[in-house]
Order: sequence, then C-alpha cells, then structure tokens
Amino acid sequence: ILISMNTAVILAAGMGIRLSPIVGIRPKGLLKIGDYPLLGRSINMLKKHGIKKIFIVTGHQSEMLMSELEDFSSNIETHYCFNENYEQSGSMHSLFMLQDILKEDFLLLESDLLFEEEALISILNEQYNDVLLISGKTNSGDEVWIYGDKNSGKESRGLIKKINKKIYKELETIGELTGISKISYELFRKMCDHHSKKISFPNNFHYEECISDLCNQHEIKYLKMENLIWTEIDDPQHYKRAVDEIWPLLEKKNVP
Repeated sequence: ILISMNTAVILAAGMGIRLSPIVGIRPKGLLKIGDYPLLGRSINMLKKHGIKKIFIVTGHQSEMLMSELEDFSSNIETHYCFNENYEQSGSMHSLFMLQDILKEDFLLLESDLLFEEEALISILNEQYNDVLLISGKTNSGDEVWIYGDKNSGKESRGLIKKINKKIYKELETIGELTGISKISYELFRKMCDHHSKKISFPNNFHYEECISDLCNQHEIKYLKMENLIWTEIDDPQHYKRAVDEIWPLLEKKNVP
C-alpha cells in the first residue's frame, strides 16, 4: 500500500561559508537560479506533489530567510525551528531540533539543491519508508558516496551499507547522495537517540553520518536514478556547474 506523505523537512541552518563569494551573508537557500530562489522552487514543488506541512530548520540569517520565503510558504502550513547552535553544529543537530514536534514520516531535503521534478515524484512513489535518493557519478567534487554489498552496483534499488566521503574498497560504490530522502518516524527516533548520546559543541555530525551509523540495525534502502539532473550548490565551482550545465538541462524540460 502506498502511504501518502504529507510532511517535509528542510534543513536550512548552515552558514554556507564556501559559497560566500557568490551569496555574501545571504543563506545559500535564497540563491536565485532562473526565476526563483532554490528554496522557493523546492517549496513550490513540494506543494505541487501533495505535501501539506513543511518544517524548516533555520540558523544563519534566520529572519532574512523567513521573510524572503513568505510568498512561497504563505499557502502551506509552515513551521520554522531555530537551531541556536547552528554555527557549531552539523545538519544532524538541526534535524534533532524537531525531536519534540515531528511525529510522522517525512521527506527530508537539504536547502541548497537544484533538481528535476522527477526526483521528487520517484521518491514519493517508492513503497519503502526509509529511502535515500541517489544518482550516478556527477564529478562535481565533494561527493558523499553511498555503499552497498559487492556486485549490487548495477541495481537501482538495494540496501545501504555505509555513507561516507571516503572510498571503501571492500564495499561497492553505488552512487552519490542527493540530499533528498524519505525518513520514517521510527528511523527518525533512532537517529535522535543516537545523536543525543554524542551531543557536544562544536560538532560537525551530519544526518547522513547518523544514517550510516544506523544502517546495520535498521533497513535503509537507496533508490538510484543514474542520470538524474541535479546538483547541490556548496561552493563557487558547484554554482558554476549549476548555471552552465544543470539549469540549461532543466530549462529544456520546461522547468519553472
């Protein structure tokens, strides 16, 4: 039975220091490519595909972010949550901020993504509750690799064994983390419990590292879209790729 998903979480607390030559002090989710800021596009797409409620975790330039997203979030239930330790914590702590208010399965998005609509449609239609959307190699630099069992590299679906930026020879490199994931409430609770045992500041613990730590005790799958049109925008090189390569491909698909 396909469980319809009503809730999304967007992690938007980061300072985006590497992207500051492009965005200055502005949050990177407000970076405009085409007619819309990255986060505005994501919110529009979430609304279009049946998401009724969005939690956005803010940190860096929180007021600016909320003010500039007002037009996009005005006709969908939106909750902002401030990570006061955003300067000295990773993305897992931002997710952890929702532990007392989030009570359901959710779609998890990073704030700096430019992606085709097919990404959202595919993961929302996936029958499993815990799924990370991954792509083939992008050669964009700074990739987070998804690993599975040996000889599982050709499969478009399978179990995740590890997530890391390092190369593991004993495991099969399946693809790259896109930053779009479907997380069950059960896995979210386990992630929060795991994180709560290691909270100290500063820490640079990210949600994907937490998932990697838990995948030997909780079944977490990948859905691979080999030729997915997408990029994260973390630094000037990513921005150049977004403008020169990714956006023209999306425009060809008549993406708003």
